[in-house]
This record gives sequence, C-alpha cells and structure tokens, in this order.
Amino acid sequence: MPESTAAKFRTILLFGMPGSGKGTQGMVLGQLPGVVHVSCGDLFRKLPKYGELGKEILHYFSQGLLVPDDLTVRIWERHVKILALQELLLPHQHTLVLDGLPRNFAQAERLDQSLDVIQIFHLNISDTAAAMDRLKARALRENRLDDINEEVIKRRLALYYEETFQTLSFYDPSIIYEIDASQTPLEVLGQIVNRLIEIKRARDDAGRSSLLESPGPR
Repeated sequence: MPESTAAKFRTILLFGMPGSGKGTQGMVLGQLPGVVHVSCGDLFRKLPKYGELGKEILHYFSQGLLVPDDLTVRIWERHVKILALQELLLPHQHTLVLDGLPRNFAQAERLDQSLDVIQIFHLNISDTAAAMDRLKARALRENRLDDINEEVIKRRLALYYEETFQTLSFYDPSIIYEIDASQTPLEVLGQIVNRLIEIKRARDDAGRSSLLESPGPR
C-alpha cells in the first residue's frame, strides 16, 4: 500500500455497533459519483466458504469474534489493489467510504499510512436491545447465520465497546460527527448528507480537492 501522503485515499469512516446501520448508509453513499463504498464485513462474507481464507473467517464469525488484525488488513489490501488495478479506486479521483474497518486501535495505526480520514460518522445507538432486534431481523432477511445466535450477538456488541468504540480516540475529535442511529435510515442519511455538504463547501472555499468529484463512468 502507498505510504506517501500524496497517495493516501481520501476517506470517510462509518463507525457504529453491529445493527447501527453502517452498511445501509455506506451502500447509499456508494451510489454517488466519485464515491466507493467498501464494507469489511461484505469482503469477509464474499470469500469462498470452502476456501482457506473463507473457512478461517467463518471460524471467527460463527463465534462472534473479531478477525485477527493481520488477516483483516491483508484481505483489505488485496481488495484495494484489485480496485486500483481496475481504476475503480484511485487516490486523487475517488472518496472512499469505509465501514467495519478499522475495528481496533492497531488496525487504525496500520491503515493510517494509506488513509486520509477527513470525516468519521459515529452512528450511535444507545438501546442495545434495539440493536439486537435489528441484527436478528437482518439475519433472517439476508441469511446471515452469524447474526442469528443471541450469545454471538452479545459477544459482538461487547467487543464493539471493548475495542472498536475505543478506536475513535485514535482520530482528531474535530472530525467525529455523532448521529443518533435510532432514527429512521432516511433521517440518518439526511444528517450525513448535510454534514458532507458543509465539508464540501469548506474544502471548495479553501481551494482543496473537492470531496465528491466525478471521475466519469465507473
């Protein structure tokens, strides 16, 4: 991965506990011209289940455990290299929307050499029971077996507070934007869009590269 500042990917991070709606918001933002959405969870789930990596990932997912840092970053780097080779993700042309990564402080440190994080949206949902209900409903809707077991869900939520939530302290507090994720997806999206408009105007006024550039058809 590139180490120079000039080669860093302009990045928006979506943080939030499982069931907070990160994936939903990421998919919508990924439809904007010049924006590329990458979900770490989706990367894991798309691996062939009977392949070596797929079996290893399933072992962790089925127990509600975090995938080890080295394996997570290696899978991420491989995916980004493929996108770059296809010119679907280029540092000076696209804005990356990343959800589910980094999941802990060590991953944030490793990714810092390749990500220029300009905004973090923390989708905060204080009602753990509501988050669990969302995960169970999603499990049935999308056939996600890792989200159907209540003990596994509890373990994933606990890991979020123990590791992922603490990762926010790695970043400048001024770029962290808190959003109440118990609202409807449309209301959450409205707050994200309004904030992105503010950032775009500020960057344009400062003569910096635009937040949302249109690199042409993808």
